[in-house]
Amino acid sequence: MARKSFVKKLKYYSIFTIILLIIAEIILSLLEVVPTNYYVNTPNSGFTWKINPDEITGIQQDSEVSFDELGARSISNYEDANHKIVVFGGSTTACFALTQEKTWPALLEKELGDSYWVGNFGRPGNNSSHHALQFKYTLDKPQLSDAKTVVVMLGVNDFVGYLISPDRYLHLPENNLKRFAFQHVPNDHLPFYKRLTLYQLASRAKQNITFYFKHKDYLTQTSLDIRALKKKSKIVSELPNLEAGLAHYEKNILDLIEQAKAKNIRLVFVTQATMWRPDLEPKYEELMITSGFENNEAFYSTPALYEGMEVFNERLKEICKQQNIACIDLQLPKTTESFYDDFHFNESGAKLTAEQLSEALRKVLE
Repeated sequence: MARKSFVKKLKYYSIFTIILLIIAEIILSLLEVVPTNYYVNTPNSGFTWKINPDEITGIQQDSEVSFDELGARSISNYEDANHKIVVFGGSTTACFALTQEKTWPALLEKELGDSYWVGNFGRPGNNSSHHALQFKYTLDKPQLSDAKTVVVMLGVNDFVGYLISPDRYLHLPENNLKRFAFQHVPNDHLPFYKRLTLYQLASRAKQNITFYFKHKDYLTQTSLDIRALKKKSKIVSELPNLEAGLAHYEKNILDLIEQAKAKNIRLVFVTQATMWRPDLEPKYEELMITSGFENNEAFYSTPALYEGMEVFNERLKEICKQQNIACIDLQLPKTTESFYDDFHFNESGAKLTAEQLSEALRKVLE
């Protein structure tokens, strides 16, 4: 009898739980707590990135990262702005190592004044292929229908991405590109159970827990690990032929230009500044962590990386000149006055970047 009673209770509890889950799913779906549109970052979310100032040169505090309802890293309300500027880029735009108000897009907004809103849609690892998709879907949002200026800082992820895997850089399918360009995409292509709000919330919770435990000291520890690996790795001084990568880069830049023209949007490109140079002093050489090889199996020399980056930057400037598109050639001190590693800005570097861009943008916006 006791066993039958237990089984009966278990049956009732199971049915009751299923009913509760169904009700919860319906309510959560109606509230749209999980985005089902294109968002570069999760709207109304954030995290803290722990920074060790003894190891990360030029950054003095932990980084508070937050995203507004558009998934942009911003410091003001876009609804209050007369002029909206949308910014795309990779990690040098996202600036996750810098707290919200010390990123160059935030400082750019402060330089330009209260009538401007600068929405930072930077996403680490993204290259021109991702930016073309982000332009297409982000600028379609009704809240950005009156945005008239888009700034794109690009180049290093195209260059290094091509070095690491030419095939992946040149031929990655659009669906794969979308999954890396956006934190959220429409989910109608997913299996039914993966479209459930409860499933997506559980997946996000798992990701957040993993991020917290694995990334508490990610920035510092990863840099230290790579620097230690580099000391015992092969250094390659000659780059492969870059023409296929440059042609793909050019195609994406022209795609962005055509999209901007179709939407009557002012497009401004920014070249990629780095610490790389042929005669880099040993104290700065020790900070370099970019490999250019899959799994860091070897490392390109700093002079080689400098040479390749110059080629990509020159190609961008050539295209902009031919197409009559604004291009800001960012020039920063190739020292820890600007960077904490190969090309990521520290607090001073972000400030110098914002000052240069604001001065150049004022002329473009006149």
